Amino acid sequence: MAWTDQIEHVVVLMLENQSFDRLLGFVRLDDASQRLDGLTGDEAVPAVAGDGARLVTVSRAMTPDAYVTDPNPGHQLEDISVQLFGREVVPDPPIPTMNGFVINYASQDGDDKRPIGADRAAAIMECLDPSMVPVIATLARNFTVCDRWFSSVPGPTWPNRFFVHAGTSRGYFESPTNTEQMAGFLGPKYRMRTIFENLTAANRNWAVYFGDHAQAFALQGVHRYADEGFRRLETFAADVAAGSLPSYAFLEPVYMDTPGSPASDQHPPHHLLDGERLIAWVYDTLRGNDALWQRTLFVLLYDEHGGFYDHVPPPAAVPPDDESAAARFRFDRLGVRVPAILISPWVRKGRADHRVYDHTSLLATLKALFGLPDFLTRRDAAANVLDAENFLDAPRAAGDMPIDLAALVPPIPRAARRVERRLSDLQQSLVSLGSTLRARGSRIGALLDRLRG
Repeated sequence: MAWTDQIEHVVVLMLENQSFDRLLGFVRLDDASQRLDGLTGDEAVPAVAGDGARLVTVSRAMTPDAYVTDPNPGHQLEDISVQLFGREVVPDPPIPTMNGFVINYASQDGDDKRPIGADRAAAIMECLDPSMVPVIATLARNFTVCDRWFSSVPGPTWPNRFFVHAGTSRGYFESPTNTEQMAGFLGPKYRMRTIFENLTAANRNWAVYFGDHAQAFALQGVHRYADEGFRRLETFAADVAAGSLPSYAFLEPVYMDTPGSPASDQHPPHHLLDGERLIAWVYDTLRGNDALWQRTLFVLLYDEHGGFYDHVPPPAAVPPDDESAAARFRFDRLGVRVPAILISPWVRKGRADHRVYDHTSLLATLKALFGLPDFLTRRDAAANVLDAENFLDAPRAAGDMPIDLAALVPPIPRAARRVERRLSDLQQSLVSLGSTLRARGSRIGALLDRLRG
């Protein structure tokens, strides 16, 4: 009984801006032969550029103040160049030293509009004890962790989420933050073919479940599927209970922190436990329909590292297309490593997969699993595919998998929540995207208006 014949649903929850070492660096698997490429606790980076004598050592965070990171670490292309190489000018050859994380974070502005400095910047080296993130740590110990899954671009959310949907951002490596930039972006250049169109061509249904906004609204080629293809996140539970989950479900979290509806994306300065609660809800929801659970692969993934420390140098990559290869950044290097866990009754327990993946590995896997007609770009054509090494010949017994993960998440004291003083670049881009689509009278804009009403 091959797992490929049994998996009928793939569910992807993509959260925001956390590195592998930040969330999973101190996790140890029960089987001693399965060792994650995590932290020893001795890793250190310079506190100040050019001063190798002043080092900041990675720390094991065990107190609640580590749940909220403020100010938001840098994660634009220029920031990541400093983080990876210790300087903005990328050396030739581009061999990462992974020694500029504190240097870069020290340059971020605090509340007083001045750089926070090296002492406060040491927080970028705080990696969480597994007890602090019990949901993702429990899933890591009970399923398969891909400890060489890298973001597709050493840049922010938008290009990385384009790669998970389309295998390319067509040379784009920033996030638009105002309506003028958005209007330029929503032109003909960025109408990339997506995995959703490939699924439709193969008569496979799909849905994007979104909390308050969806970056996937920027994919113009799927606007014609607005009514059936985009659903509110809360309807995911009803679809699972009814057994009507599509072949491919992509879940976007809540991005905006509002009274009574905290952001669940884990993007700083949002509280990490709100994201833990969302992960638990998705898992527990799937476990609630055992017949569907037995036919599902749940992939927990993060779009990019968000500026947080990771010790593993990203490898080279295949430029996805000619536009990317000709851009200022040639898309020939992967971004920083992110958490990635494969979760299913068909997935091996407590296993470490050390092969190199990026977000386009998901596209290549969907193509193989569902018999899709074509690759999208050169990147997903070259990507490693999730294969039989990660899966079992028969599903695991129900008693061999955790239940009620929501019970692991402690309540968040009101005083622990941080009031957002201004929108992040990501939030600005999402607000701008929604307002631009509504102003243009697009199908997505009309959908948003109906949902608001």
